[in-house]
Amino acid sequence: MSDKIQSTFVKNGRESIIMSESEYKGYDLIDIRTFYVDVAGELAPTRKGVTIRAEKLQDFIATLSCFAQAVEEKDLSEMDTEMEEDAVTTA
Repeated sequence: MSDKIQSTFVKNGRESIIMSESEYKGYDLIDIRTFYVDVAGELAPTRKGVTIRAEKLQDFIATLSCFAQAVEEKDLSEMDTEMEEDAVTTA
């Protein structure tokens, strides 16, 4: 990987999640790590994160997508339950 890609997701006012490419012992890696703003105002890495082989990235994305869908379905189900409870209490 000659052109390293990096992407940032702002987690909150103090932290960001940075996804980047790296290489270690000949393996192409994807690093997803939490960074914080240090006293100098620069982003600095924390120990919180995960590193996976680049060849496993699509499997990771598929797993994350399935998880997101399950959470969304659970949230919708809970909303339906709350709406049903509201209908019962107003009747």
